[in-house]
Order: sequence, then C-alpha cells, then structure tokens
Amino acid sequence: MKKLLAILLALVMTASLVACGGSGGGDKPGSGGASSGAAQQGGSATTGKDTHSIIYLCMNLGDLSFNDLGWEGSQKAAEKYGWSADVIELGKDTSTYENAFVDALDSGKYDLVVTQSNYGLSDLCIKYAPEYPEIDFISFDMSATADISGIDNLFGIAFKQNEGSFLAGALAGKLTKTNKIGAFVFNDVPVGNDFVTGYIAGIREANPDAQVSIAYGGGTADASKLQEVSSAMFDSGVDVIYGVSGSAYPGLAKEATGRGGIDSGLWCIGVDSDMWTVYKASENADYADVIVTSMKKNVADSIVYTIDRMVEGSLPFGKVEPYGITEGGVGLADNEYYRSKTPAEVLEYMDSLQKDVVEGKVKVPSYFDFEDYDAFVEWRDQ
Repeated sequence: MKKLLAILLALVMTASLVACGGSGGGDKPGSGGASSGAAQQGGSATTGKDTHSIIYLCMNLGDLSFNDLGWEGSQKAAEKYGWSADVIELGKDTSTYENAFVDALDSGKYDLVVTQSNYGLSDLCIKYAPEYPEIDFISFDMSATADISGIDNLFGIAFKQNEGSFLAGALAGKLTKTNKIGAFVFNDVPVGNDFVTGYIAGIREANPDAQVSIAYGGGTADASKLQEVSSAMFDSGVDVIYGVSGSAYPGLAKEATGRGGIDSGLWCIGVDSDMWTVYKASENADYADVIVTSMKKNVADSIVYTIDRMVEGSLPFGKVEPYGITEGGVGLADNEYYRSKTPAEVLEYMDSLQKDVVEGKVKVPSYFDFEDYDAFVEWRDQ
C-alpha cells in the first residue's frame, strides 16, 4: 500500500458543527414557533396513550441532509400512527437553543421529542430528560459510546458510518483509473474519523495500490471551501471524491460538473441522503449526474423503526444502539443511476462484498476500535 497522503486543512468556517455538514438558510432562532405537519388524529398505541404529539427540533430545514431527513421520519411515524407532529427550526444562533428547547418541553403540547445529536441537542436531551419523565426523547446520530444509562425516557440512535463508508471506499477503489482517491470530511473528530476509517479500509480491501487524500474541514458547512479542496484534488489526479459534508456538498458537485463529471472520468460519492435523487429534483439538477451513489444514513427509516419499537414496548430506553448495514441503518444508495453508471463487474463485486459484511465474513474496522487518536493516525497514514 502506498503511503496515504493526508491533507489536513484547517478551514475557517462560521456555523456550528454538523455530523455531515451544516445547514444553509435561516437566521432566526426558534422564536417563530412550531410549524405543523402530518397531524392526523386517532390512532392507537400500546404505550398507554391513544395518540402522541411529536416535536422535532432542528437547526433549519432545507439542508437536503440530516435536518430534512429527521423531519421526514417524524412525519412518517406520525402519519403511520395517527399522531401529530410539529417542527421547530432553531436557526443558526446556538446560544438560543436551550431556551427554545425548554420552552417546547414546558408548553405541555408534546410527549415525544425527536432531534439529532449535533449542535448540542443530544446534550440538552441528556440534561432535561430526567426532569421531564412524562416526555420521551429520541436523539439520532449519537455516539455509540455515549452513556445514557439511567435515563429511562431517552433512546439514542447511532449509525455505523464506518460500515457504509467501507462500501463507499470499496466502490471508489474499483472505479478509479488513476489510483488516486480523495475524501473531504467535515471535521477531524471521532465521528468524522469513523467515516475515514471505514472509507480507507474499503479502499484497501478493493484496491491496495490506491493512494488516498483526506481533507478535513473546520466543522461546518462551506460549499466554497469544499469546491477549493475538490479543485486541488482533481488537479492532483484524484478521480473519485467522497464528500462527507452534506450541506457543503454543492461545492464538490459544482466543481466536478464544471470539469465534465463522470463522462470525463470524475466520480463523486454523496453522504447521508440519496443525493442523486435529491439533486435531480432540485434547482441544481445538473449536479446530480456527477453523483454515482451516496453513503446513506437512513435517518427517516431509522426513526420510524425506533418509534415502531416504542409502540411495541420493546425499545430499550437508556441505551444508544448502533444501526449498521444489517439493520438497514446505512448503505449505498442503490438507485437506477448507480446501476446504470457502475460497470457490471463492479456491481457484482459490491453486491458480494455487502453480503460478506452482513454474514460476518468481512469485519469493518471502526475509529472506536483504536486505542487512541495517535494509533488511528498511524494506521491512516501507513
């Protein structure tokens, strides 16, 4: 294996940390109140109540990533059970989050809170769940190592981003013609490096001769910075880039599109949502066709699955559970474009590799397996 080329870029950005990128619009904090969705009434549940009222708290909708996916899952669950669901968009000013969060709890309108781990929202769940035992809390994309034992009204969803990224890396290893592969990761933090660990492991599994360039952002979404990084990588001969920053992704897509995209031998891999499908239906539809596939964190489906377990009475509150390939929590977006653009022999290899992971024949390493950060860096850079 050739020495890994790590590009450690300290990018100066202005918004707050997102699991896979920040959000785009909206400056107002949650003062605008909750907007309603999926408000059918009348179902029944085995939790002792005929109906529930969900409040979903996020930074801003419209990010084509985690914020939107969490709201989609909340709405789907509400519609399924005949519950109501509201959303509060908290805006960019994280200093207002705690007051808005507590106001929602004190309103008496909601008995189920759904939110994500980022922007300190899971910390607010951990802080306030014990004070509001009549309300249940679900926080997605929490760290698998988070200890919430003893909080019997909080459940955490973790995603095995290393497993999904392993498939993305294996695909990149098979698609590259230059044997130079890149990734942009939102920040040099444990969750970000779990993406990196899986990605590099997948590349090494599929193509041990490939060189890998890893660029780290400063923890927030900045499409212009991602475009700069992508331009530098493409100039250096990289022909496949995995963009682990959902809201900054337009920077990568724009740069690849301007250089001719897949028809010119340049491949992009998206993250979180099925970005080809999302962009195809957006005002930037031309960006879609550089995205061969995406490493999906199936947030919406995972929320519905979790609420199903809650309704059944089988959800183990007080725990963080990881959802991986086997549980349907992560995987590649297997859409028509991926099937049409990926060579048949590569598709066959990827299908076989995924089966091997599910059956336990291939073990995907995780950043959290390493003794410490230095041990990870040594492995990453070998």
